[in-house]
Amino acid sequence: MTSLFDRLDEEEAATRGELEALREKIAVAEERLARLTITRDTLRSLESGGSDQEPSEPAEKDRPFSPPTSDEDAVTDLAADRPTRQQPTSGPLDLETARKQMLALLESAGQPMKVSDITAGIGEPLSRTETSRSRLKRLVSERMVVENPTGWFAIPRTTETNRDPS
Repeated sequence: MTSLFDRLDEEEAATRGELEALREKIAVAEERLARLTITRDTLRSLESGGSDQEPSEPAEKDRPFSPPTSDEDAVTDLAADRPTRQQPTSGPLDLETARKQMLALLESAGQPMKVSDITAGIGEPLSRTETSRSRLKRLVSERMVVENPTGWFAIPRTTETNRDPS
């Protein structure tokens, strides 16, 4: 006869397996949602004639959730001009490497990006989004990056007043 502890161990292992599968599905759904958001913002900027307006965070109701039909669909780039996503690294990026990659990604994007998109763009797992946010906030305090609107980060623009009129 199986003891209660053995049965509990089996049930716990099964539940842990279910949780891991759900976490993987959530990560795929979050990535798809991030790509859809970027695509929406890109289309809005093109629709407005490419003006220099920074995107505002779309309302939650404007972000419909649509699960991918396959893993392949989840990783397909929806915006051709989006900075390329790096492959996940074998471990967390060190501070200096992450900062350099964040700056390069933001420079190539040419527009504000959300933290989750930056995290994915430098090849870090989404579980390190808060680490990326902290690093970006430090770049803001060093005036290498601006945050506007809240949660959106970009390379600061040079203003016309800083230029020499000659």
